[in-house]
Amino acid sequence: MGQQQTKPEEFVPGAHIYRLIPNTPINCYHHGIYIGDNVVIHFLGPVKKVIDPDHSECTKCGHRPDTNRGVVKTCLDCFLVGQRLFIAQYVWSSLIFRRKRRLIHPKQPHEVVTKANELLKTGFGTYSLVGNNCENFASFCKCGFSISGQVVGGSY
Repeated sequence: MGQQQTKPEEFVPGAHIYRLIPNTPINCYHHGIYIGDNVVIHFLGPVKKVIDPDHSECTKCGHRPDTNRGVVKTCLDCFLVGQRLFIAQYVWSSLIFRRKRRLIHPKQPHEVVTKANELLKTGFGTYSLVGNNCENFASFCKCGFSISGQVVGGSY
């Protein structure tokens, strides 16, 4: 998977998008699936710090970062939190993961959106930074299998 900095008008529903997570000791990224109309479905872990009690819900999408966790649907602004937007480019023809060769066949955009919406309803399991995170969610929606390049040592 490669990267390309982009603008919202340059990508289509079903795109695997991501942005930098600020204030981390190494470059870590938050991933999601763009479903159109400036809306993203993504997988959030538990809140790690107390968020400003005066923080109100987003006027565009109603998201509250202090309460809405798990698989969520938010506006693009809530997903980006002021960071630059990147789109994942699936350019590898195969991937070696856990000693098994996996061919990467990204799904059609409408299939990716359908899978993200299904997981919004059913969930994606318990969040784990090293085993079930936002990148696992996005890759599962996009390709049908769960992998995090950040965890297995991939680069962007």
